[in-house]
Amino acid sequence: MEQTTPFVVHTAAEAYTRDLRDPTLVPMLGIDDNRHASLASLMGAPAERKDPDVSGTLVVAPAGSTTTPVGRALADRVDGSFVTLSTGGLGRMLDARLEATQVVVMALHDEIDLDVVTDLLEATNTYRHDGGHATIGFVIGPNLPELSWLLAKGLSCHLRKLPDRSQLTVVPWLRQHAAASRIPASDGVDAAPEWVIGDRASRAVLEPMLSERHTGLVSFASAGREHALILNDTVICGDHAGHRGPTAHGAVAPSCAFTNRCFRDGVRARDVIKAAHVQADVVFANSCMTWRPGTGLVAAEYQLTGAFQYGIPAAYIGAVHQMLPNLMINDLVGTAAAAGTDAGRTCAAVNDHLRDTGRELPYFAVLGLPWVTAGGGTEPPSTTDAHDGVRDVKPQLLQLGRAVRALHEFGPTGFMPPEGLVAMEADILELARTLKRTALGADSAEKVLGPLRRLGSLIADAELSAVTDFHEFGKMSHSALNEMWEPILDTRVRPIDDACPYCTGRLAELVGRHPVYEQVGRRALVCNVCGPIADSPLDPVIDEVRIECSSIWERPGTITVDVLMTPTASASKEVIAAGAVHTSGAANFGIEFPDAQWIAIRPGSPARTRVNATLSAEAFTHHEHFVRFVAVAEGRVHYASRPVAVAPHGIRSLPGRVRHQPPTAPSVPSS
Repeated sequence: MEQTTPFVVHTAAEAYTRDLRDPTLVPMLGIDDNRHASLASLMGAPAERKDPDVSGTLVVAPAGSTTTPVGRALADRVDGSFVTLSTGGLGRMLDARLEATQVVVMALHDEIDLDVVTDLLEATNTYRHDGGHATIGFVIGPNLPELSWLLAKGLSCHLRKLPDRSQLTVVPWLRQHAAASRIPASDGVDAAPEWVIGDRASRAVLEPMLSERHTGLVSFASAGREHALILNDTVICGDHAGHRGPTAHGAVAPSCAFTNRCFRDGVRARDVIKAAHVQADVVFANSCMTWRPGTGLVAAEYQLTGAFQYGIPAAYIGAVHQMLPNLMINDLVGTAAAAGTDAGRTCAAVNDHLRDTGRELPYFAVLGLPWVTAGGGTEPPSTTDAHDGVRDVKPQLLQLGRAVRALHEFGPTGFMPPEGLVAMEADILELARTLKRTALGADSAEKVLGPLRRLGSLIADAELSAVTDFHEFGKMSHSALNEMWEPILDTRVRPIDDACPYCTGRLAELVGRHPVYEQVGRRALVCNVCGPIADSPLDPVIDEVRIECSSIWERPGTITVDVLMTPTASASKEVIAAGAVHTSGAANFGIEFPDAQWIAIRPGSPARTRVNATLSAEAFTHHEHFVRFVAVAEGRVHYASRPVAVAPHGIRSLPGRVRHQPPTAPSVPSS
């Protein structure tokens, strides 16, 4: 046994598993002096460095795995649980747990294959998609010594000194890139993320950058194979030239193992950059097939996972599938790493993003313990799931987005466009960027709330302003709302079986659709006697509006008007609408109405609002006025109308007119 605090090197498996249970020790099994020394040289964490969050650890291993004693010891060390993995069993295990879970999969290369890996990733992704909290990391290797080396790097990563450079991103195919914004980091760290792109992504430039300076996160976005990352004039791989190919049935080696030449024309074996020499805490490979244990085109010992595992990186994140590298993922992973988000949460959030956007398969995976952080993790990762915070606010954002889209439809429909649309779009852009960062743990979910509230306030101001405009226009004009959109939309009308609620006359349905914007449209109900009694968007928030008042209004005096609003059957949450009541041409006829007001409409029950109309002694006794209600809810315009008559004091009815007496209004406070 050789010891260099906190590291202990053992030659016997029993002694190794015994010391693995001791949280003050970092044991290794059969590791040579050079690698032991390279790891020890990284120690020197600042005093304020936080221990990693290991809560909710679930260690799993295949049935009969050689790694079972190691898995049990790790579970004991972190007060976690150990279980034997059965086919399709991880999903059931996660469903049975109430706490956030960090899954650690322990196995040797010949005990696990690509199908098992994708099944485990899918179980974790599905669990998260259904609202659970889980991350997963794979601790695998060709034998127990290499397994112990990966564990030792993960268990001691938070004890490492600060890296010389916070991040290095390598993108050979990128020809230009905007200057990276500075990311706050601890004293002593180069906080400017460095990008190597285009022709600079060469052996001469990169080899010293990768092997001579300690970097927190090294991130690649390049073409790739299972055994190599492709740069401009070289590759990064395990340096397998001259090694005899495996003899196992179905297993193959890359061409360099037999020819001493790289598979890329013109690249000599001695010119490749050795993955084991990369000095980084975490490596992220946004490239094809860069994480394929067991099953693949080449045997496990030739794959990139093992190549990076042999060096000092404590975690390696790659994709099991063929893909098109999306540079946004590198940006987001870099932002998450700068915030101290661990590898498991970062990788899980990347998979969440890929599942939600549908661009790639959600099969990025972590080689290493899921709680490892790049750069030592100057900030402790949150014990709550950042993606869940995003999930909580996402419905609100979608609702606001629908409202902004509806407000945009004012112009194409013939209404006056509301103010503030440019500011809303700017806030939506900020929200979208913040959501991306939050999904990867770079920002807390609370960061979304400020822009969300600001956008909601802008929408509310626009809705109230729009209702005020409709209100003022209606008090000056005799035009019904459909007269604004009929000259623009393609219309059709058909009789329907429903009867008018005010006179029981027959109704017709008038539908208009925009000839260019097919999603823009209106629907009105028209009575043969009362005219247009309802006018709403094709996807209304308010299903029905009833105006309840006397059909004869006497002057002078005060008339009470009640408006009853029924939400749509699909409504699941309260909607706040801006609404106003007026009669057509009221400003010219001596009739006054209050200003627009806010109305709360709750699911499952009608909302009622009440206004008082004031008639002067000179109120015009026009043969017919129209009481109109206009509301904007979630950016959508809803409208109702019914006719009334104004009569001198003492006249109760008009000849030839069907009177409608509304039921007595319930004694509920107005909104």
